[in-house]
Amino acid sequence: MLRFVPLALLVALLLLAAAELAVQAGGLAPGTAELAAAGIAPGALPGHLRLGAWLLDAAALSVLVLLLAGRTGRWWLEGLAAGLLAWVYRGPLTVLAALATARLPVEPFWRAARVSLVVLPLVGLALAALARRLLGEPWD
Repeated sequence: MLRFVPLALLVALLLLAAAELAVQAGGLAPGTAELAAAGIAPGALPGHLRLGAWLLDAAALSVLVLLLAGRTGRWWLEGLAAGLLAWVYRGPLTVLAALATARLPVEPFWRAARVSLVVLPLVGLALAALARRLLGEPWD
């Protein structure tokens, strides 16, 4: 397990960064027009905060993969479950918190949640495959 954790963090960070680049390049990033119409001028998140967010996501996904390891006997199902569990907190609960706390327009947040619904389960799958390769035992 000592080899899995640092490697899982690195793999997850790289995948999350690649997904962010793909989302930006593909024009799938949440728009800010709804927020601008509400009088809010959002800016880009500073690099160190973006890296911190990716690191938190990577750590959470790694822990979820380890917690679910061997529960179903199917590594891919456990990877998907880890990604979907992470998405619940990164997606709908974040949208509801933004709505309830600040009464902000929810569309840019829902768009980010929909992107996360694809990205987080894929990263969970990659981490589960890595865990199966390095740990082996929980799935054998």
